[in-house]
Amino acid sequence: MSANTKEQKNKFRIHTRPILSLLIGLTLFTVILFFALNEAGGDRGSGIKTVKKESQEAKVDQSTYKEPSHRSTAIVLEIDKSEKAIRFYDINESKEIVLKYTGGTNLLDKFGQVISIGQVEIGWITDIGYDANNNKLSRLQYSEKAWEYIKVNDMVINPEEKTINIANSKYTYKDPIVMDIDGFITLEDLAIQDELTVRGIDETIYTILVTKGHGTVKIKDYEAFLGGSITVGYEAVMQITDNMSIRVREGNYNLTVENGEYSGTKNITVYRNEETIVSIGDMGPEPTKYGKTTFEISPFGADLFIDGELTTYANPIELAYDDYNIEVSLGGYSTYSGTLKVDYASKKIQIVLPELESMDTVSVVELVEREGQTDNIEYNDWDSEEHHSGDDSEYIDSFTDDEDFDNDPIIDSESLIYIQNPSGASVYLNGKFKGESPGSFGKVIGRHVLTFIKKGYQTKSYTIDIVDDGLDTYINLPDLVPEG
Repeated sequence: MSANTKEQKNKFRIHTRPILSLLIGLTLFTVILFFALNEAGGDRGSGIKTVKKESQEAKVDQSTYKEPSHRSTAIVLEIDKSEKAIRFYDINESKEIVLKYTGGTNLLDKFGQVISIGQVEIGWITDIGYDANNNKLSRLQYSEKAWEYIKVNDMVINPEEKTINIANSKYTYKDPIVMDIDGFITLEDLAIQDELTVRGIDETIYTILVTKGHGTVKIKDYEAFLGGSITVGYEAVMQITDNMSIRVREGNYNLTVENGEYSGTKNITVYRNEETIVSIGDMGPEPTKYGKTTFEISPFGADLFIDGELTTYANPIELAYDDYNIEVSLGGYSTYSGTLKVDYASKKIQIVLPELESMDTVSVVELVEREGQTDNIEYNDWDSEEHHSGDDSEYIDSFTDDEDFDNDPIIDSESLIYIQNPSGASVYLNGKFKGESPGSFGKVIGRHVLTFIKKGYQTKSYTIDIVDDGLDTYINLPDLVPEG
């Protein structure tokens, strides 16, 4: 074979070794790729299950949340914490509803902040969501649509137009809910003195809450100030009239009264829906004082004139503290004229008129009883003005007519005058009390009027002459005659 033929055979010979190597490599790569794809396929399968599981769990969570079946705008009327219930007035449906709340109820203020049930206020205008099937409240928030005025004290109501003016704004109303501390009231119950919180939506007022109410001030003992003026706090000055009653906002104020001559101020407290009675008698002049004067006049039937007016004296006579001219007279008897000074709550005047034919003079004795004390007078020590009575009654020197028996008496310091009878009577010498008989007192020389007074008996007076003989004098006179 030629060399060229041999070279051509070598050129067309197939080399199998590289091909086998390539096939083996491809086979190995295929096997490796198969196992890799199987692993990857397993991971993808578990991922789908996870997504599916999460989706199912999401469905379960979503099924537990229920959207409220009803939404509305309502006014809070009452909160019953014991029953966990809130009473509303549904503005949209114009009716009242009661909804139960739980710890899961979403409660929000006007700013969307979570609050407690204790922060929810009566009169709030709220947006609510609830389940109408079981009346369960799921959400409550102070309505973003609502506006509020506080400390309103210049509100003007026009019932004919159904409008209310606050400052420079005018609002309408239909049946607003008006509340006071004691409950629900009407627009007519409001006073200009009240301080209010007013709430509404757009141009309509829905709720009015009285934050500071009013009371009344009734004055008494006002006689000295009639026609004068009175001011309570910031109220306008008013004229004082009979039985006046002043409406005032609750609080503490100064009450001032004035009548041109007298004025005074006192602090008072006015309570909501209550009447405060204030006496202003102590802010004027001193009240007029009166005393009761009892007259015991003998003989019975004599006439008594006080400042020229005939006056009956069967009962005590009430007279204002002052001086009075009195006159006692009866035909056939001496007449007494003198001055009566009324300066005690109780006083007794004993007047004895002597017969004209006698030489006796009128005897006048004045006994004073302080208020709250009796007229039972007991005397222990004769001639001692420091021990007049066991009940502190006071003896005042009598006022007599102008004639005195002895202006310069002679005293016998070594002798006594003994009164033996009448017994049990108060003894007066020239109108001065000496004690109760029987008893004795210092001897006074001269002519004197000796008067005996005993309750239930006629008063009797005697004119006696006491001589200067250096001896004790004994006086024994007839018993007194019972009255009537």
